[in-house]
Amino acid sequence: MKPIADTGVIVALLAADDPAHAWAANAFRRHSPFFTCDAVVTEACSFFPDPRPVLTLISRGDLVLDFDLAEEMARVLALITKYADRPMDLADACVVRMTELNERCKVWTVDRRDFVAYRRHGRQPVPYEFPPIR
Repeated sequence: MKPIADTGVIVALLAADDPAHAWAANAFRRHSPFFTCDAVVTEACSFFPDPRPVLTLISRGDLVLDFDLAEEMARVLALITKYADRPMDLADACVVRMTELNERCKVWTVDRRDFVAYRRHGRQPVPYEFPPIR
C-alpha cells in the first residue's frame, strides 16, 4: 500500500500544538516514507514562517515527491472542474490524481469534508485515513 500525504498530515506533524499532532506523528512513525506532490509541499510550507521543517522531511526521505503535474495536467484540470462547487484546490486535485495512478494507496488527511466527497476514476471513493474525531 502506497501512503500518500495531504497537506494536513504534514502540518499536524510539524506543529506540536495541532490537535492532530499525535495522529500525524504516529502515521509517520508507522508508514513513512509518504508520497506527495509539489502542490502539497508548497501548501504545507505556507503554514510556517520558515519552510525548512517541511523541506527537511523531503531531504531525510520521510516525504517523497512522486507526481508530475505537467504530465497530469489534463486530468488535474478535469478534477478541479468537476469539483468547482467545493472548490477543489490544486493540492487536493493532485492527491486525488495520485490515487488514480496508484490503486493500492491511502491518503492521510485532516480534510474530512472534502475527501469523503471526492471520487477517483469518476465514482470510486478515495481511500483515506483521518485523525480520530474528538
